[in-house]
Amino acid sequence: MTSSDVQIVAADRNRYAWVDTAKGICIVAVVCLYANTYLAQALGQTGWLEVWTKFAKPFRMPDFFLLSGLFLGRVIHRPWRSYLDTKVVHYGYFLVLWTVPYLAWRLFVEAPPELSALKVVKTYIYFLIQPLAMLWFIQMLAIYFVTTRLLRNMPSWLLLTTTAMLSTAQIHSHFAPLEHFAQYYVFFVAGYLFSARIFKWADWAADHRQQAWLLIGAWAVTNAWFVTEGWSLLPVWEMVCGFTAIGAIIALSSLLAGAPWLNWLRDLGHHSIVVYLGFYLPLLWWLAAYRHYGWQIEINLLATLTVLLGVTAAVLFNLITRHSVWAFLFKRPAWAHLRSARPSRLPSTLA
Repeated sequence: MTSSDVQIVAADRNRYAWVDTAKGICIVAVVCLYANTYLAQALGQTGWLEVWTKFAKPFRMPDFFLLSGLFLGRVIHRPWRSYLDTKVVHYGYFLVLWTVPYLAWRLFVEAPPELSALKVVKTYIYFLIQPLAMLWFIQMLAIYFVTTRLLRNMPSWLLLTTTAMLSTAQIHSHFAPLEHFAQYYVFFVAGYLFSARIFKWADWAADHRQQAWLLIGAWAVTNAWFVTEGWSLLPVWEMVCGFTAIGAIIALSSLLAGAPWLNWLRDLGHHSIVVYLGFYLPLLWWLAAYRHYGWQIEINLLATLTVLLGVTAAVLFNLITRHSVWAFLFKRPAWAHLRSARPSRLPSTLA
């Protein structure tokens, strides 16, 4: 690689630092959501988490899906074998793997039933179809990548219009994958179709910091108002609030991308799947221990400790296992690839 190539790659990484920052904000918001849910179940109160969780709902998952589709244009025309390996098998591997410990906790700890081998297998298959906890996000990514590949020749306006109609329909059924597909696919498609414009928006925010901060402040007040009044959950408005919130988070991430004191947040975003997979069980263990031993901690402090513990435990778990026989928990092994891993002659990208 020449010195000019190195400079280009370094410039790209600096320009894309906001993507990791945005992912970091979203993954912390996801941990807060589950901390809020299980604190409410255990204690009936959640402190500051209740307000933050409601405020973050318009962007928490929509932003994640939009960012997931952001670099799809770079790889969507790859050969099917390569495409399926990185965009389907990759996520399918983690879904199949992490359903096991999640299911074990559900069956043996939360509500131990009368078990048989057949019942365990049936329950496992059921949760591959309707995943436990946050694993539905991983399932949706694989489905979105395949669907978008199949529809890549569809006119952009028609694809966007159709997905927007699905989102605003607010489908309610007893089949969670259908609901998730309809609700969030429009954001994934938008990330794919409007990638160039999204990067221009992030660049504009970085170049016009004062105006960007004013817009973010206006959005924060408006978003809090809409959430409080319940308008952010209404048909059409839910999608509008989602896209508006995404724009604000992208601008905020662009403004914060160069801050050294937020390196930890960018690192969380860069390794978001580690946190996504690894925080859930430690969070449950912590709250189970809290109830079992009858500890008494002020609710706002408890909420903060619960979020910090969930995030930190996931990161530490990855660090401890990455060079051990347990490395397969967060890194897909060679045998789980459709193609052999070959060193690339090109500079690595964020694709």
